[in-house]
Amino acid sequence: MPYLKITSTFILLLFSYLVYGQKADTIVTLREALLLAEKNYPLLKSKHYETEAAKKDVALSRNTIIPSLDLSYQANLATYNNITGMLNPSGIFPISGPPSAENKYQPVFGSAAGFSMNWQAITFGQREAQTAYAAAGVTQKEADLKMELFRHLANVTNTYLDAALAKQLIAVNQKNIKRVEFALIQSRTLTSKGLRPGVDTALFQSELSKSRIDLLNAREKFDTQKILLSQFLATVEDVDTKDSLFFEQFPQTRSTISSDFSIHPYINYPKSLEGYSLAKEKLIKRSYLPKINIWSTAYARGSGIKYDGTANSVDGLGFSRFNYGLGFQIVYPLLKFSDRNLQIQQQGLMTQSIHQKLEENLLILDKKNQISQVTYNNAFLIATETATQLQSAQYAFKAMQIRYNTGLVNFSDLIQAQYNLLKAETDSRQSYWYIWKALLNKAVSQGDINIFLNELK
Repeated sequence: MPYLKITSTFILLLFSYLVYGQKADTIVTLREALLLAEKNYPLLKSKHYETEAAKKDVALSRNTIIPSLDLSYQANLATYNNITGMLNPSGIFPISGPPSAENKYQPVFGSAAGFSMNWQAITFGQREAQTAYAAAGVTQKEADLKMELFRHLANVTNTYLDAALAKQLIAVNQKNIKRVEFALIQSRTLTSKGLRPGVDTALFQSELSKSRIDLLNAREKFDTQKILLSQFLATVEDVDTKDSLFFEQFPQTRSTISSDFSIHPYINYPKSLEGYSLAKEKLIKRSYLPKINIWSTAYARGSGIKYDGTANSVDGLGFSRFNYGLGFQIVYPLLKFSDRNLQIQQQGLMTQSIHQKLEENLLILDKKNQISQVTYNNAFLIATETATQLQSAQYAFKAMQIRYNTGLVNFSDLIQAQYNLLKAETDSRQSYWYIWKALLNKAVSQGDINIFLNELK
């Protein structure tokens, strides 16, 4: 008896864990799912950060109008042997001062400190072109973000519809199992009375197993769609669908074909790439214009060598000479015309390539829009027929049940009627799903997800 009590307690605890310990799925409407996806999905966050980074590039371009002001200080300990003549200072530190009569290897201290200001005052439009190029980069990143957001919201909606259909098909299969179980009970009763052959019971048992397998497959499909949906929403727990509207009514909008793709994200993105390329062309043209730099400096130096050649090393740590200067510089690349023309031609070809991709996108969207309209119209016609199909299949099955119970038809006739009813119920659910899918494709082809969402009222 103690053993049985312990075993019963363990089973009760295990059952309680299985029932209550498992975390329930998060149930969301489609609108809630779209908000979660927009908020959580990592790729969208990445695109947002890229956009913000591009905005900083615009600020950096504008900051080039601010002059640079550098403060420097140095101290050294070195010999001061010098000689007259030209020297390329690459890799060699030159010595200031007159030539030395002889080499002396006793080092002395030297020091220097100063301010240096450099201002690129006039660029003949290059600074403005650089800022415009950076601003075009922001436009491109924003268009990329909107395109990725639109694509992702469409994927979420598509997966949500698939999950909702899978959930409906579970109910259809459960209903079918109940029919088979009822038929099995009737078959056993009729067999026991000798009114039906015993093989019918075995056949109904086989059909019950097939129906249960179909239910398991339907549940697997639903669980898979929930996992995919949670992936698109970037949530840890699985997500379940809530909206039943998709299988209760049809969309009210009978949208027509529109050839206006001016707001379509799949068009605005290549347009932004084209604008980015044109801005780069302008920047290349301006980069070969002259530049005027204004500079100024003020500095002090100290040396351990006095003007008469006497040395006192520590004197070099203090400053003894002070100077300042102010000037301007004009820089003009005289021999870069060939490079400039080649770069402009190269970038012009890139712009033409992007424009042709834009034309291809317009062509594809126009044809997809036409196809989506055909599909949408056809989906309504199919839904009308499936309603008739379901009504006829329900009537035929009930009639066939009565005829089977009275011995007028055999097992095959009843099972065929049951298959027809199961298919009609499945087709009915799918016809609703097919219409909403067609509307989603219509919204995607026109670049406005609100065409779909406005029907959810």
